[in-house]
Amino acid sequence: MQKVNRRQVLKQGAVLAAAGALGQGFAREFYASPPTLLPRTRRPRVVVVGGGWGGVTAARQLVQLGVNAEVVLVEQRGYFMSCPISNLFLAGIKPLEFLVFDYTNVVKDGVIFVQDRVLEINRDRRLVRTTGGYLAYDFLVLAPGIEYMYEAIEGYAEVKALMPVAFKPFEHVALRRMIDRFEEEGGELVLSIPRPPYRCPPGPYERAAVLAWRLKSKGVKGKVIVLDANEGPISKGPGFLAAYNDLYKDYLEYIPRAEVKAVDYERKVVKTEFDEYPFALANIVPPMKASDLVRQAGLGERWANAAIPYFHSERDDRVYLLGDIIGNVPYPKSGHVAHVSGTIVARQIAERLQGKAATAVTLEFPSNICYSYVNSEEAIWVAHQHGWDEAARRLTQQANVDNQRSSANSEAAMGWALGIWSTMFGPA
Repeated sequence: MQKVNRRQVLKQGAVLAAAGALGQGFAREFYASPPTLLPRTRRPRVVVVGGGWGGVTAARQLVQLGVNAEVVLVEQRGYFMSCPISNLFLAGIKPLEFLVFDYTNVVKDGVIFVQDRVLEINRDRRLVRTTGGYLAYDFLVLAPGIEYMYEAIEGYAEVKALMPVAFKPFEHVALRRMIDRFEEEGGELVLSIPRPPYRCPPGPYERAAVLAWRLKSKGVKGKVIVLDANEGPISKGPGFLAAYNDLYKDYLEYIPRAEVKAVDYERKVVKTEFDEYPFALANIVPPMKASDLVRQAGLGERWANAAIPYFHSERDDRVYLLGDIIGNVPYPKSGHVAHVSGTIVARQIAERLQGKAATAVTLEFPSNICYSYVNSEEAIWVAHQHGWDEAARRLTQQANVDNQRSSANSEAAMGWALGIWSTMFGPA
C-alpha cells in the first residue's frame, strides 16, 4: 500500500485550503460555459463522486471486474484518511500516517482519478460539474459523505472553525492539537453525542473511552464529560458502560438524556435543556445530514432514498447511492457497510452495462462489522447481517455483539482495518 508521511498530509491540507478559496472564482468563471474535463469516447462512462470507503471500492471493483467502460473517480483531496480507527490517533495510540493512503494503486488499476470539487449534478443531461469543468456520465455513483447540522445547536455555527468535530477526514489534526494543549492544564473535556442517525454510531462512545484512557495513562488532572442525547449508548451499550465504570471512574462521567442545545464559546459553556457544563475543551458532535449534493441534485432532503432493495436512487435509476447518504435503510452508517456496498454497486452496474434493467440485477445486501476500542489494547464489537423479506417487502437485520472487552478483539480490529485498506489501496 502507498503510505504518506505527516509532512505530505499537512502540505496537502494547505493546498486544499488555497484551492477552496479559489474554487468559488473558478465556479463563477466556468458556470455559464464550462470546459469539458474529459471528452467522451465510444465507451460508456461511470463517474464516482467521493474517494472514501464506498467510492474507492466501487471504482476499483468496476475496473477489476473488467467492465467495458471508463471509470472516473472525482475526489477533492489527494489523500484518503480513514475515520474508522481514527480515535486511536486522537488518543495518541496510532500516528496519523497509519490512517492515510494515496490513490496510486487505484490509478494503476485503470481508474481515472480527477482531483476536483463537485459543484453540481445535472441529472437531466447526465453531467457532473466541477470547479474545472464538466464530466458526462452514463451511470453515476454518489458517495460524497455527510455534512454537519451546526444550525441545530445555538451558537455553534459562529464558532465552528474553533471547534473541530473530527467525523470527517483530516479534521482530526486540529482536534488532536487541541487535546495535546488540553493536557497541559487539564479540566473538563466535554464530548456530546447526538440522536441518530449519524456517521459511525459507536464512534463518540469509543472516543470518550480512549480519551479517558489517555488522561488516565498520562495522569492528567481532567475528566471527560459525556453528554448523550440518547437514553443510553445506542451501540454496544453494556460494553461501553462497563469500560466507563470499571476503568475510568475518576476520569469519565457519562450523562444520558443530555442533548446539547447551545454553545457559549466566550463563556466556555455547553448548555442542555436543564443544565450548563463548563469546559476547557469541547468536542460537540452535531446532528448530521447527507452532503449538499444530494439536495442540489434533487435526490432527497436530509438523506437520499434508495429504491429498496436496490442501491440506485428511487428518483433516478442511473444514480447509485453509497455510504452515509442513504436514509431509508437499516444499514449502519459505517465504513464497513460503505465498503461492502461499494462491491455490490460495482457488480450491479456491471450487470447494467451488459444490458440488464435496474430491477433485474442480482440482489445482494451488505454485512457490517464495527470494532470499538475502550483502551489501547482492548476492544468490543458489533456485527450485522442484512437480507430481504419478500413477503413483507422489507429489509431485515440480524445483530451479534461482543461486549466483553479483550485483546483478541483488538487484534481482530487491526486485522480488519489492514485487510480492507489493502483491498482499497494495496497493489492489485
